[in-house]
Amino acid sequence: MPRKQAPCGSQAIAPKRARQRLSEPLPCDPLGQRLCQLFPYPWQAIVAPAPTDASQKPAWQTLTQYPLKPRSLWTYWQDAAQLVGVRFGPTTTHGLIDLDALSLHHPTRDRQALATIRVALASIGIHQTLLLRSSWNGGLHLYIPLPEAVPTFGLAVALKHCLEAHHLPLQAGQLEVFPNVKRYSKAGEYSEYNAHRLPLQPSSGSVLLSDTLQPLPSDLSSFFQQWDQAAAAQDLAQLHQAIAQAKKQHQYRSYNRRSNTALWQQELETEMEQGWTGPGQTNHLLKTIGCYGVVFQSLSGAALAHYIERTAINSLGYREWCQHQHEISRRAQEWATAVENYYWPLGTSPKRDHTLRLPNAANNIVNFNQKRAEEAQTRIKQAVFELSQQGQLPDRLTARAEAIASLARCSHSTLQKYKELWHPELYVIEPPEPVTATLSAPAAEPTKVLEESPRGV
Repeated sequence: MPRKQAPCGSQAIAPKRARQRLSEPLPCDPLGQRLCQLFPYPWQAIVAPAPTDASQKPAWQTLTQYPLKPRSLWTYWQDAAQLVGVRFGPTTTHGLIDLDALSLHHPTRDRQALATIRVALASIGIHQTLLLRSSWNGGLHLYIPLPEAVPTFGLAVALKHCLEAHHLPLQAGQLEVFPNVKRYSKAGEYSEYNAHRLPLQPSSGSVLLSDTLQPLPSDLSSFFQQWDQAAAAQDLAQLHQAIAQAKKQHQYRSYNRRSNTALWQQELETEMEQGWTGPGQTNHLLKTIGCYGVVFQSLSGAALAHYIERTAINSLGYREWCQHQHEISRRAQEWATAVENYYWPLGTSPKRDHTLRLPNAANNIVNFNQKRAEEAQTRIKQAVFELSQQGQLPDRLTARAEAIASLARCSHSTLQKYKELWHPELYVIEPPEPVTATLSAPAAEPTKVLEESPRGV
């Protein structure tokens, strides 16, 4: 699935009628009929020319002017020169887990990943899935067929909370779920769910796979047969119970999002991952990106402005919905200056005073950021060295990252910045520089939770 500048993951605003499925003539071909019945939602479909090179990402476009009728959907699916994808309506008879080819959870990097995901799904009543290669680049789609329709948003939160409970956090380019947990819509608007490409299209590289990632017969008849077997194996009563519980948990988290720094960070990351979903959102998103850059990335000054601009340009829906693309550099600079007056790096003292406006204030924070980065690298080196000396450095990439993050007391995003210090294909173990405290020492007491300024900009 495309993750940058591609409408396939973006959300768009559709009219109220998008909440209802249209009753349109089905294709004459029985296989086409079944395909359209499995993926019936017609609004905001996505299409793209099929790439001629496996390394190319499809140039997805959203069909915003009209619904994609079943016969047109079937025509697109049969066309070897085209790709097509769909979104979700208010209810759905399927879910989908997306593993990028470069994901730490991909079976080529973590042999236990699929088993772990399936154990997690079984805990909410999903006992059988369909594994497909999504395209030539090697990404995987794990389909979740259901015997009858369930509320789409309920399935989204149930899948999200289920995976997180098994230490499988959702992250763009790593592990994604369809339907996604979309944001609340204002009255009169309808926020679309993310779109995913359809399976097994000619020339798309999509094929059914065995658990050992070996290609299987991949005609639609085989796909539908596996689909029906999987749907019959699900425990709907258990799934409905899990949906109800997950919705309560989701509401509780939303209500208390400012009482826990981790939840605040998660919410900001979710908004950034979802990007633009319609016009008039530039100010809100630039503020969100800037807030995250200051608080959780410890950025300031020119580095913060560059981060805001780069993140915005690479966000979903930017090219489709952002109406300030011609002045994005200036707007990023303005918001970088603004958010520094309201937020401060996590773990530091509040700095909401006029000293932040002094010429040397930005340099002071940059120096502080550099010191923190150096300390993080030292802790990572120390953790790798200690684990290696004790014979406890895992071979599996995911397990290794978790072990190092825990011992070094750093986030996974920090690990990704310094892959050369721990990644098995990039690093060489060397004794780290002496540190003033051992890694096994207790972490510092939690800092005071940061609140958004009541003077919100």
